[in-house]
Amino acid sequence: MGKKDGGFGTTLVLAFVIVLVSIALGVGISRFDFMASLPVIGPWLYEERAEQTTTGPVVVEGVQRLDRLATVRWTESVPVTKKSGGTDFERLFSGEEVLLIAVGEVEAGVDLSRLSRDDVRVDGETVTMRLPEPEILSTSLYESETRVYDRDYSPLNLRPDDGLVERARAEAEQKVEDAARKNGILDTAEQNAEDSIRAFVTTLGFEEVRFE
Repeated sequence: MGKKDGGFGTTLVLAFVIVLVSIALGVGISRFDFMASLPVIGPWLYEERAEQTTTGPVVVEGVQRLDRLATVRWTESVPVTKKSGGTDFERLFSGEEVLLIAVGEVEAGVDLSRLSRDDVRVDGETVTMRLPEPEILSTSLYESETRVYDRDYSPLNLRPDDGLVERARAEAEQKVEDAARKNGILDTAEQNAEDSIRAFVTTLGFEEVRFE
């Protein structure tokens, strides 16, 4: 009886050891799967951040892809009056006056396709950049809100001058752009461009972006 009891006890011990080993292996496998599922975050859990390897040319190419970056829009409403020219006698037969009320939009920003490698310096985790000058990218009129409000003809004018309306529209676009410039649209465009590019470049892993 003593030998039989001993064999049974040995069996229990072996079974208990096998269970422990199985549990340990299971925990080990689970941990490996968890870390493998975090290829990006994982390294930061047990080692310092990798050294910055993004180079100046890489930064330039990334920023250049932003192309013509529009950073601010300005909307303005302007009245324009245009009259047909010529002598008094000519105006008797072709005299015309047009009153146009126009609403237009101006977009300003930076043409980043003009950025060159000489404009970007990388020093560790700091990028220093010289951006192209801000500029007006486009000026246009809202067709649904731009219209001729008044149009007067001389008594003997039998042929309205549609070119007069087009000249009024061109002058309206220029007035809208002049108003935007007067109100500092280029300064705002430059500041907004710097903010946008700073946010973009920091996604590449840099900590500081400076502008000259």
